[in-house]
Amino acid sequence: MKKHIVLYTLILLIFSVFSSCKKSVIDDNFYNPEKAVTADVPRLYAGIFAHEKVMPRYWNLYTFHIPVLGTYSQTSGYTNGKGVYEQPTNYTGTRWDYFFTHDIAIYRELEKYYNKLQTDAEKEGYKLFLETARIFLFDQATQMVDMFGDVPFTMAGGLNAEGKIILPSYDKQTELYSKALTELKRISDYLATVSPSSFYGNQLKAYDYVNGGDLVKWRKYCNSLILRLAMRTSFKDENASKTLVQTILGNPSTYPIINTAAESAVIQANSLTSSLLPSDKNEVRNGFGVNPFAPGKMVNDIMLPSNDPRLAVYFTKNANNTYQGISNTLTEAQVTTGVTANLFSRWDSTTFTENYMLPGILISAAEVQFIKAEAYERWGGGDAKAAYENGIRQSIAFWIAVNNNTSYSAGTKESAPSEAAITSYLSNSLIAYGSNNLAKIATQKWIDFNIMQANQAWAEWRRTKLPVLSFPTDGSSSISPNIPTRLLYPGSEKDLNKANYSAVSAADNITTKIFWDVK
Repeated sequence: MKKHIVLYTLILLIFSVFSSCKKSVIDDNFYNPEKAVTADVPRLYAGIFAHEKVMPRYWNLYTFHIPVLGTYSQTSGYTNGKGVYEQPTNYTGTRWDYFFTHDIAIYRELEKYYNKLQTDAEKEGYKLFLETARIFLFDQATQMVDMFGDVPFTMAGGLNAEGKIILPSYDKQTELYSKALTELKRISDYLATVSPSSFYGNQLKAYDYVNGGDLVKWRKYCNSLILRLAMRTSFKDENASKTLVQTILGNPSTYPIINTAAESAVIQANSLTSSLLPSDKNEVRNGFGVNPFAPGKMVNDIMLPSNDPRLAVYFTKNANNTYQGISNTLTEAQVTTGVTANLFSRWDSTTFTENYMLPGILISAAEVQFIKAEAYERWGGGDAKAAYENGIRQSIAFWIAVNNNTSYSAGTKESAPSEAAITSYLSNSLIAYGSNNLAKIATQKWIDFNIMQANQAWAEWRRTKLPVLSFPTDGSSSISPNIPTRLLYPGSEKDLNKANYSAVSAADNITTKIFWDVK
């Protein structure tokens, strides 16, 4: 556990370092043994994955993920109150800041320490750390594009020759996505051939909180991420996306992907004493807040009528002993009355709200299978129906496993559904493959994402406009009467990075679409 304590201390120091903008602070924190631990490649590497926006945390869940992204993706039950679509820019700004003070800051330090290594043997050995960290970095960077559009990346986190912070220009979102796909493909090819010595392999195993040093798992995460990003741009540049997707799917030995629920890329604490977990064991409960209600469209229109095997894993029953989500056609008064009468289901306590062991999800087997299904449905090359049904099976298996791995001793662990139950579900007219296939694929992906990956659900809905979601106009708001298509840049960019912000300011409104949002 000493290693974990050192890691946590280092992360706190990095936060202070990159918010201060003073080289003297950097020197003190990283080089003064009286004030901090000694940073090195393995510790900095581990620090990247102790991620408070991937792992379920109070501040992110309560202020941003559930009320903002959950509303925009309809993966959370919400009330149509005044200003329902307006962005709480202080909280969306916190998400922006975290990318630069955590993701970029730590990675730049990792690069710096890597470049200071004295021998070619060290650089070759620790190259694994740099390259696998880049997979995670590009995952997070493209998520920032999905939310904001153009973002600083190439120049972010840099120092000039005098040690002063460089105010970064914004990378064009199309170029950052293209760079991510090019680099991920290169890293995948590198990982397919590298054979680390036992020393560096053991180092990676000790400090890797994602895949435990397993290079095959890293390859699967990398290639699956390529599929996600290529498919996301597939309505913008279909030929390029199709070529890349078919290259990955057509060469499984060279480009293995995540296939089973157990292979899903997650950040998962291995025990209740892991330093990946917050000290407050009520963190997740507080993050969901007092009203963690089920979404209406998901429950009322799809999951309940089709007898979805995930219902009991996702939600609790209401006072009428059935499942009911909050429809966004209800008025604020009707929701208040329904809450008082306990008419609405809530997110399940065993799986979600009381589960201190809830993992941070990077990319799941279910998502990968649904990507395959869409690719095969649109372009051929495989069995779309089989991939779709496997996606549902992998989603069920994943969420049953999360439910069963709960820390909530008073909770109810659900049994895996029988094969007969799954077969019956797959044959239900709302679910069965054969008609409206792209809509069904998108809907199942959305259900699998649920509130825990509301960011991905919002991105996919904007990309496909599926499932069909209705968002009533909020007549009370002159700022955002309708659902936005992107998040606004934080006010700090206008003040602290003024010259670079001016280059993107014309697009800084709620109606500017992300480049891949063309349907």
